[in-house]
Amino acid sequence: MSAGGGVRRGTRRTARFGQEGGRVPGPGLKLGRGLRPVLHAFLLLMLVLAPVPLAAQQGDWGGTLDSASNLRADAERSDPELQQLLRLGLWAEVFGELRGGSTVRATGEVSYRFEYDQDPDEDVLQLLNLDLLRLVASIPTLLGPGSTVEVTFGRFVFEEPTGVIWGHTGDGLRLENRAPGWGLVAAGAYTGLLLNPVSAIRMTETDSADESDTDEFFGPRRAIGLLAAQLPELVGRQSATTFAIVQRDLRDADEDEETLDTWYLGALVDGPIEPVRGLYYELFGVGGFGRYRLEGDGETDISSGLYGLRLQYFREAYRSSRAFLEWLHASGGDRLDPFVAINAPGTGFAFSPDLTNLMLASGGYSFRPFTGSAREPITTFQAGGAVRAFFRSAVDGAVFDAAGLNLESDRRYVGSEMELRLVSRPRSDFGLAFTNAVFIPNSDLFEDSDPRYRGRFEISLGF
Repeated sequence: MSAGGGVRRGTRRTARFGQEGGRVPGPGLKLGRGLRPVLHAFLLLMLVLAPVPLAAQQGDWGGTLDSASNLRADAERSDPELQQLLRLGLWAEVFGELRGGSTVRATGEVSYRFEYDQDPDEDVLQLLNLDLLRLVASIPTLLGPGSTVEVTFGRFVFEEPTGVIWGHTGDGLRLENRAPGWGLVAAGAYTGLLLNPVSAIRMTETDSADESDTDEFFGPRRAIGLLAAQLPELVGRQSATTFAIVQRDLRDADEDEETLDTWYLGALVDGPIEPVRGLYYELFGVGGFGRYRLEGDGETDISSGLYGLRLQYFREAYRSSRAFLEWLHASGGDRLDPFVAINAPGTGFAFSPDLTNLMLASGGYSFRPFTGSAREPITTFQAGGAVRAFFRSAVDGAVFDAAGLNLESDRRYVGSEMELRLVSRPRSDFGLAFTNAVFIPNSDLFEDSDPRYRGRFEISLGF
């Protein structure tokens, strides 16, 4: 299928607080049929677990209050626009040890989120959400000496080995066996009970259209399965992981609506690079396959690809230094069809296109300049920066989420971004962060080549 086909991702949605997220227009508290049953399930879980004969049963509870102020400026806005986000979270946990050395832990968290945007087209969003409802049991030596089986059930974040295809909250089950020299993970999740404003799964144009549909209470319905195997270590502490992901679109599509089923096969190799102490690499490749359906217009099979290389350098002795280099290449419709992730991570800050028809080269460095100071709170201060360069994989394809792109241009280079980030946590329950970034577009590719700016100031309190 060509890059101009129907499998296109819309505005990125992310459930992580403080980043660009979607919203459902219309004021009011979004609490209804989707949240009440899971809240009842959480209370029932705590009641059931309380009398379980634990050798050392313990519990804890607390809360967080987070604030993020986002400021954006670009050619599309006559004046800089401010977006304010507030989040109040409450969590509770019960944990202990069962007879025989097994452990069990039950955790739940609910949050209230308030979002205000100066954009007159955006309304105030108030949202009450169940963020986490998880029961974890750890059973040692179940599959032999030195092995540990961990069973996780409920609502939590599911992730695959590369971190760029699927990393999202879901309701389901995860089984993991850790043993000397090898490991195995099997997981399955359903996303149809997540509220629409917090779902970041937007794989088709139909998914994107539902973002602003007030009649859509829940997010896109997907069933996702993962199987990953970590193989025994290779020479020199090198490790290899193979994995498979299956994603099924469960939408009841109407006429002219799209559905997309996908599956991914991948491999990842990582480890230290000798003899440089503190230098590590990660190399992975993924084949993406799927079937795109447009109701009333038949089916189309797709084949796509993604590969990446990451280098990371750690030097604790020099001000806790961290450095990285990364290259990502997602097919865009030239020799392969456009790659479509289940929910791709942010590729930038001021400019963050989808991981489709994209080549991304990035690098960064951070350090703690006051390490070793007698004034302990100031030692947590960290300063860092990053530089990113964006390119098109296929010159005749779009870069999704890049408004104002001149598709008649044959330029690959899209633009560059520079980012500065300052972070401090003077107390364990109090943190501050300030992020600034500017994106400079390629004037030969964009109809309007004015720089794009984004700044964000965050405060986090725990109690």
